[in-house]
Amino acid sequence: MSEINEQRVCIKFRLKLGKNATETYTMIKTAFWDDSLSRSVIFEWFKRFKDGRQSTEDDPRSGRPSTSRNDDVVANIYEKVRNDRRLTVRELANEAGISIGSCHEILTENLQMRRVAAKFVPRG
Repeated sequence: MSEINEQRVCIKFRLKLGKNATETYTMIKTAFWDDSLSRSVIFEWFKRFKDGRQSTEDDPRSGRPSTSRNDDVVANIYEKVRNDRRLTVRELANEAGISIGSCHEILTENLQMRRVAAKFVPRG
């Protein structure tokens, strides 16, 4: 559980104990020191829980979906690596038309590969 989520759980718990937002802010500051949420954020979450919110997770946000890490691009990178394991990340990114960072994430996270002696190989 992230530290932010832990603090939200604490806020919810303090509300259920019948404490007010100011007391909750003081307790969070004491427990989490410099890593604590700001006063305004604590008061905001206190109000949300008081109004009946149950979840401590962030609300889903709309945004631009990732176009570089979809199944088609991952499959394309996988095929290129299988055909020539000596390709560099930069060469793969240029051929696929994606950023070097996205290509590296595809190789390490999606395909679970790492570089060994100038070749990409599956981890294991």
